[in-house]
Amino acid sequence: MEKRLMTFIACLFLSIGLAMAQSQVSGTVTSAEDGAPVVGASVKVVGTHTGTATDADGHFSLNAPANAKLQISYIGMATQTVKAGRNMDIKLEASSESLSEFVVTGYGTARKLGTIAGSVETISGKTLENRPIANVADAMQGQVAGLQVMTSSGEPSATASMRIRGVTSINASTEPLFILDGSEISQQTFLSINPNDIESMTTLKDASSTAIYGSRAANGVIIVTTKKGKFGEAPTVSVSAQYGISRMTGDKADMMDANQWLAFQEVMDPSLANSANFQAERAYYKKYNIGTDWNKYFFSDSKPTSQIDVSVRGGSQNTAYLLSYGHYKTSGIIDDSNMRRETLRANLETNINPWLKIGSNTNLAFTKYRSSLWGDNANSVYNKTFAARNFLPTQSTHEVLGLDPSDYANSTFEGYGEELRYYDMMGFFNPMWVSSWQPQTTNRVRLNENVFVNINPIKGLNIRTAVGLDANDLRNSRKWTITEDEPDINPTASAAESFSRFYRWTVTNTAEYKFNIAKKHDFTVLLGQESMTSKTVAFGAKADGITDNRLSLMSAGATATVPSHSISEEVRNSWFGMLNYSYADRYFLDLSIRRDGSSLFGENNRWATFGAAAAMWNITKENFMNSTRNWLNDLQFKVSYGSTGNSGISPYMALGLVAAGPLYNGQSGTAIANASNPDLTWETVKTFNLALTGKVLNRITFDLEYYDKTTSNMLMNVPYSYTTGFSSGWGNIAEMYNRGFDFTVGVDIIKNKDWYWNVKLNGNYNKNRITKLLNGVDSYDSGGLHLEVGHSYGDFYGVRWSHVDPRDGQNVWLDLNGNETKNVSDSYQYMSRKSFIAPWSGGLISTLTWKNFELDLQFSGMFNRYMYNNERWFTENPTFATTNNQSNAMFHMWQKPGDITDIAAVDAQYYFGDDRLLENASFVRLKFLQLSYTVPKKWINATHFLKGAKVYFVGRNLLTFTGYKGYDPEVDTDHTLGNYPNTLQISFGAELTF
Repeated sequence: MEKRLMTFIACLFLSIGLAMAQSQVSGTVTSAEDGAPVVGASVKVVGTHTGTATDADGHFSLNAPANAKLQISYIGMATQTVKAGRNMDIKLEASSESLSEFVVTGYGTARKLGTIAGSVETISGKTLENRPIANVADAMQGQVAGLQVMTSSGEPSATASMRIRGVTSINASTEPLFILDGSEISQQTFLSINPNDIESMTTLKDASSTAIYGSRAANGVIIVTTKKGKFGEAPTVSVSAQYGISRMTGDKADMMDANQWLAFQEVMDPSLANSANFQAERAYYKKYNIGTDWNKYFFSDSKPTSQIDVSVRGGSQNTAYLLSYGHYKTSGIIDDSNMRRETLRANLETNINPWLKIGSNTNLAFTKYRSSLWGDNANSVYNKTFAARNFLPTQSTHEVLGLDPSDYANSTFEGYGEELRYYDMMGFFNPMWVSSWQPQTTNRVRLNENVFVNINPIKGLNIRTAVGLDANDLRNSRKWTITEDEPDINPTASAAESFSRFYRWTVTNTAEYKFNIAKKHDFTVLLGQESMTSKTVAFGAKADGITDNRLSLMSAGATATVPSHSISEEVRNSWFGMLNYSYADRYFLDLSIRRDGSSLFGENNRWATFGAAAAMWNITKENFMNSTRNWLNDLQFKVSYGSTGNSGISPYMALGLVAAGPLYNGQSGTAIANASNPDLTWETVKTFNLALTGKVLNRITFDLEYYDKTTSNMLMNVPYSYTTGFSSGWGNIAEMYNRGFDFTVGVDIIKNKDWYWNVKLNGNYNKNRITKLLNGVDSYDSGGLHLEVGHSYGDFYGVRWSHVDPRDGQNVWLDLNGNETKNVSDSYQYMSRKSFIAPWSGGLISTLTWKNFELDLQFSGMFNRYMYNNERWFTENPTFATTNNQSNAMFHMWQKPGDITDIAAVDAQYYFGDDRLLENASFVRLKFLQLSYTVPKKWINATHFLKGAKVYFVGRNLLTFTGYKGYDPEVDTDHTLGNYPNTLQISFGAELTF
């Protein structure tokens, strides 16, 4: 009994001691900028899972062990670690994008940007929020040196093209590798991400930062990290909504109206001056101002765009979460195009115990859109963009009801009578009517899932297993309804359905160990294994002979076509490792290696090894720099070299394929369809990088980089002797290089209590050259482009146009020796130094704040790029002057000896493919503007339920400066013809945080 009593007393005193060792900690967290309470700041006891969040007055209290330390963090503010105490007064500074921020660069945990030896650039998610855009890539244009982003179309469902430091391939993929929360995703999935869900986007540009991704990283890597909750963070609900309009960005062409076109007919045929009927017609049009503006008819003045985003984020002691929903809807500036997108995201992390954490990142997106019919058929009369330039302005859009002309003086034909279905003056149907009985819609469902388990068995060791899924289902429905009022056009209906399903499973296992020796030597060692399998299945069917428009299913058809069906698969296995070493925060070394095996390549070359090394010297840490530290705050020198691969090819290119179908006399059969190449292998890109980064006077940051990228084993279609049974096959035979430099300079021009103004300028120059093609062959035609050794990919190939001879109005060209000639020939074609790929690109970003107002501007530009304005072939050409509308420039056409002009005479010979229509497509664009007002904290706190409120105005593509005469210069191709014009958008919105 005595022993039990003593044991009880000992336990009681031990419990009291433990209780006394836990003391209550309290305090207030405020903003260092304005002294306002920080509501919902996370307060966590370092080394434990104990935590809380500040209340509406910024207060907090919790129990903590003696001598404990607290970590205080809040979104947009710098995290602080302080010693625990009573009645603490903690002031949080606003965080800034600096060399010390943490970024995710690949496998393993995040690293400080100032400790990475490779070329890495990060965009904060804040710069992507509240943009009226259908794809997130558009928001990146002009923000990263060396990254070119082109949104070539204003179609609501249009994608974007992206290049990092030039074009590294001709026939394989040129787009970057996209990584979302640790798993590879397709570009389609990347473009479907809700911009408001993104925490940051990191662009990896050199081999040191990308080599860990091996065979997929030759074109650079873009890593997307989505927003997440924080442990011990009070729940925060954010709601933002905006509504706006979109319209065409602009049209540099000056097209004729009806009166001008009729006047030009006299220029074409002077005898019309004496034609009584023609003169009466011309007078009639002029007197009553009759005519059709086809731009207004096909392109609406403005169309609505709306966006709603809702998110909830926070965390308990052991669980952190984020849930978000996004809605985006827009109508195209052409009536038969539109898009609606819904996104759902759920990011969860749970600490099962101190050494085990599990989590998942889930994104579900549904997109429904309709593309403009005939939009991909550039010179069809049913392509609305082509029609807007070429349709005759004298053709009415509506039936005239026989009213007296005085009843519609100073008006146009539009609005009188029924809308015409057939244009008798031009001899074809109204494209809008044709679209009305050929409706088509596309639905796409995307699922991206990443589930992971983290195990920390000992200090510094993190073992992680992650399973990623990137999947989408695509369904397209197309109808051809009966034209009941025009039965001869389409007397019976048809229905077609197509479906494709894609999925990619990725399993990644890594072990990362961080340790320190003698407090100066920091090591991080990572070993990993990754397996990937993907599959695409597609099929389509069509039924004809449907006799009732109300019966829209294919089962109602009388006859059916042979269905289409395809399957493709890919498997990849990889092993990789990485070593990061630093000495005294002064010298840094990064090493990486990866061994990849892929089913895409020939059986003799399915495995390849890629690797890189990088070193960085933090010069400001040296003792001899002590005297400069008061003005030179950071100075780092970097050098790297390594190799990456390009596996962006179609499956089965290396295999000898057999095709089946009704090949002979209507009977099914098989035949060899593709020549095999068991030696087909990766394109390899080897990159050398030099960089100097730093900060001066705590106001000026700079990043200067030089790079040299060489692509070898480049894939080309090799001509075969016809005796083999094939005209060509794929082989690794070509080489090219990209050399250039990036620069980024940022300046805090004003920085005080009320004012802050930061300006950041970035730019890139890239020189591309082809150094090898076929064995011993210096020129080659591929994909519609002529390639030559010593020239860039994308250089224009054609005949040099010189001038119009003022004596006779004939076009004059130059032969290969520079001699003038009027007898043009294909043999005079030459390679210019003018490419549709801009060698110069850059952006200017300005952030200006005054008290609670903020003005953000983002300019982007591309320079010294050229495109062939194919539209002018039809609108500045006497051959089409009587059947198509013409540009007002045609009034400068040569008419008599002595005329100095660049438009030849009516009877002159024209040559399609000379450089007369090759235009400088350089541009500078105000890509983004946002003016916002944040409601003061003292007003917000008075509500006792709001944490923040902001109202804003947003504009996209508000201004474009270019000399290009087409609809828009931001088209990623060598010519324009019938391209859906880009759009300008303005929106008003509000954001509330609870």
